[in-house]
Amino acid sequence: MEVTDIQLQAGKLSTGPAPSASELVPVPAGKQYRNGVIHDGMEVVALSNGDRAAPVSVKVGGRGKMQVGSFRFGEVIGSAEVDGRAGTASQGWGRAPLVTERSDLVLQCALADRAHLTLEWEEMGD
Repeated sequence: MEVTDIQLQAGKLSTGPAPSASELVPVPAGKQYRNGVIHDGMEVVALSNGDRAAPVSVKVGGRGKMQVGSFRFGEVIGSAEVDGRAGTASQGWGRAPLVTERSDLVLQCALADRAHLTLEWEEMGD
């Protein structure tokens, strides 16, 4: 699964992450979708209904300190990734996310600035 978006924001490089138009207006509490752009304090929910647990790969792009779930990327300039299936990471420390059996994946994000997020996993059946 991959969610991507191209957005422009005044004062930011066109290659960097930018807010969704819906971020410009205050929104009451509830579910919100950001087309792959995440910000500090955001909770990301990835829907899954796999029959078995599956390791997740997380790719982030942007600048500053980043943590997605329990994986801390540290200071990122450009992009970084952790591959749960291969057990490798371009930088950082922690545990790569895992989609558990017949369960959604919920990840808390701690960021210095906005970033672009891509989650990938292969749903495994019996």
